[in-house]
Amino acid sequence: MRGMKNGVRARGSQRGATLILVAVGLGVFLGISALAIDLAMLYVTRNEAQRTADAAALAGAKVFVTSGCTSAPGGCVAGGPQEAPARNQAETIGAQNNVGGQAANIQDPDVTFDYSASPFDPRITVVVQRTKARSNAIPTFFVKIFGVTTADIGAKATAEAYNPSGSSTGPTICASCLKPFMLGNCDSSPSHTTPANPNCPGQGYFIDPSTGAIEHPGPYPTGVVGQEWTIHVGGGQISPSQYEVVNVGCGQGNQVPCIAGCTTAVWACGNTLNTVQGAKVGQIRPAVNTLIHATGTGPGNGQDTITMNPDGSWTITGGTNNPNPNLVGKTITNSDSLVTLPIYDGHVVNPGIQQITIIGYMQVFIEYENQQAQAGDIPITVRILNVTGCGNRTGTCGNSSSTVQGGGESLIPVRLVRNPGS
Repeated sequence: MRGMKNGVRARGSQRGATLILVAVGLGVFLGISALAIDLAMLYVTRNEAQRTADAAALAGAKVFVTSGCTSAPGGCVAGGPQEAPARNQAETIGAQNNVGGQAANIQDPDVTFDYSASPFDPRITVVVQRTKARSNAIPTFFVKIFGVTTADIGAKATAEAYNPSGSSTGPTICASCLKPFMLGNCDSSPSHTTPANPNCPGQGYFIDPSTGAIEHPGPYPTGVVGQEWTIHVGGGQISPSQYEVVNVGCGQGNQVPCIAGCTTAVWACGNTLNTVQGAKVGQIRPAVNTLIHATGTGPGNGQDTITMNPDGSWTITGGTNNPNPNLVGKTITNSDSLVTLPIYDGHVVNPGIQQITIIGYMQVFIEYENQQAQAGDIPITVRILNVTGCGNRTGTCGNSSSTVQGGGESLIPVRLVRNPGS
């Protein structure tokens, strides 16, 4: 009996020890599970903050492009007119994204600018924070039992408007939605004729042919940003017996899809384009008006309009024919009148189908096609907004490590340039 009692007592002691071990193990398991759940929640929130910072920085950098800052290094200075709208855009885009269930609250000190990378590559850095100092720290769930009620998270992103002009290294630009009007590297503005381009006597350069740098950066009249320019199609203004039209994806036939629409072909610095034979008068005038939503030749036919500011920035106002009725009469940042054109060296192109080589690109705003067009000539009045030169950089489109994408309404591409968290 005594042995039985001792055995029962021993088993009872073992059961008690087992319960203690199970309780301790369960507590440890619950603690680890709670920590894992909170860490996972914080990881997801951190990713939300990074995506928000990326989007806000890219939106701010896009303002550099629409302000002319990238082609106007004199205006890209600390405290310049490009900063306020860039900051506002970054904060606006940030507020459209949730971080941990709340709209991101990007404040003015969270947005900073840097112009040291290059005269043409302004940078914007955006920080997204949910911290105790901001009174919006992330609340924890299960680890509150350990006295940790909140956690701080943050993310940072830096984006730039990239203009490779004048740089002998770095990626080349591949331009999509390129319009088929070939533009010679011939600037006839009276204040821009020096140094002279021997390919077009009496005229200067848009792009320095040896370095790819913008020859006259900054706002007009000392620079090219805002300069009014006339593209002559079919008048032999650049090359006799040529019509200043090149094949960017529509072949030798109907050019309307490449003018009024957007070709899918992508072109890189150093690529060659074939000239198009035939004046195409019956195609170009209606195609241009379709593109800019004008009901006829000349200004004031419902198309969007542009106003150049003394600092080189510009304001675009939606016309009465803007495809979005809500934008009529409003200030807008995008317009179908914003197009990108290829630049070649400006030499006289012989009759017949010939080749020209892309040495740069120009972004222009098409104001109207001229109602005083002469026989065989269709003048198209534009405003120069951005210029980029290829220099000695050439590339093959599609290789993301060596090319960046531009064209259409955004000649100067924007890109993230700093790794998350750096």
